[in-house]
Amino acid sequence: MKTELQLSKNVTMNKPDEKGQGLKVRTVVTGHDAKGRSVFVRDEKVDGTPIPGLGELAFIWNADGPATYPNAGNNPTAPGIFPPVGGIRYIIGTYLPGLIAPEPTPEMHLEDGDGPGGLNDGFHRTDTTDFGVLLSGNMALELDDGAEVLLSPGDVLIENGTRHRWRVVGDAPATLASFIIGARRR
Repeated sequence: MKTELQLSKNVTMNKPDEKGQGLKVRTVVTGHDAKGRSVFVRDEKVDGTPIPGLGELAFIWNADGPATYPNAGNNPTAPGIFPPVGGIRYIIGTYLPGLIAPEPTPEMHLEDGDGPGGLNDGFHRTDTTDFGVLLSGNMALELDDGAEVLLSPGDVLIENGTRHRWRVVGDAPATLASFIIGARRR
């Protein structure tokens, strides 16, 4: 007997073994049954994963390619925070006060001095377009020419593969929901 949901090999859902300190996100996912009718396929809490130098990330939905249907989105973990061209990530992060400077990942493009402890610690760029909505706290986004913008709850930012770094302003953590699409740099 076949299962009612046929899952795509391209869409994945992180289920980290390492539990976070407090970030928990309720995730409700719709899909289709064997007859093509709409159904709820998942309703669960997703725990945050601690990321040193950053805070916590809850990986809500990941795809390394275009989504296909039907799909419950609960395949094995997609590698990396940043998707390849055409892939997506939907994450909610709680970031700690101060400069956000995680260890670089292979998807992050760094220039001289951008790495940990460097003059430009935290600066990076990725081949992605990031759509973010600040849910709580205050964050500053700094570009490589020194220009900076302060974001408050409800503000939306679209980050287009530019060299930048983040800083949480104030004593409270900030929570940002981000939808990230892998892009091709020309």
